[in-house]
Amino acid sequence: MRIQKFLSQCGYCARRKAEILIAESRVIVNNQPATIGQIIDESKDIVKVDQIHIRSIPQQTVVLMLNKPRGVECTTPSKHNAGQTVFDFIPRPFARERFLYCGRLDKESQGMLILTNDGDFAHRLTHPSADITKIYSVILSKPIAPNQVAKMLQGLEDDGEFLRAEKILESPPHNSHQVLEIHLKQGRKREIRRMIEKCGSYVHRLKRTQIGQLKLKNLAVGNVKLLAQEDIDKLFA
Repeated sequence: MRIQKFLSQCGYCARRKAEILIAESRVIVNNQPATIGQIIDESKDIVKVDQIHIRSIPQQTVVLMLNKPRGVECTTPSKHNAGQTVFDFIPRPFARERFLYCGRLDKESQGMLILTNDGDFAHRLTHPSADITKIYSVILSKPIAPNQVAKMLQGLEDDGEFLRAEKILESPPHNSHQVLEIHLKQGRKREIRRMIEKCGSYVHRLKRTQIGQLKLKNLAVGNVKLLAQEDIDKLFA
């Protein structure tokens, strides 16, 4: 098995991240720096990342849905990060598993976040070829005009990146604030916030409510649901 696939299936990281770690000489196989594409025998070879022994491939793919609270970061816990992360919400039965998040939400955003111990699953869900729609409820600090909504649907240029919403619907106001339901397929960093700012407003609240055909529904903030296969299928529907 290639070293990148091994790290991915172990749930340590996605394959692209594994290649970065290998290039940085942070992956060691039998006391020697690994090379990209290196073939290993997972039953015999000793693989370490940053001196951590990566021991085994998960026997079963676990997929969790978290209703992420605001103020919680999508980042790996470390001594440099004293704040609460999404991994603090992993239920006790899975506490020994290594999880990945599938499509991050920034610190001030909330809502549906998928976590899994299977790197291949994470790659499949987040890769652009999956063509999966994600839906967000966005409360604006001040209203934007219909022509600005049209610009977001046509696409905007920001810092050399093309940002575009697939669909935008007007939702009932929230405490006199304008609320938009925004559908995205691509997942650029802070994409909705950047588009709204280009249109002359700011995001007051942002919540991801749906991925594919799977909806957040009544899952309470901070709670986690173990997804059954029928739920997982809805992610790709």
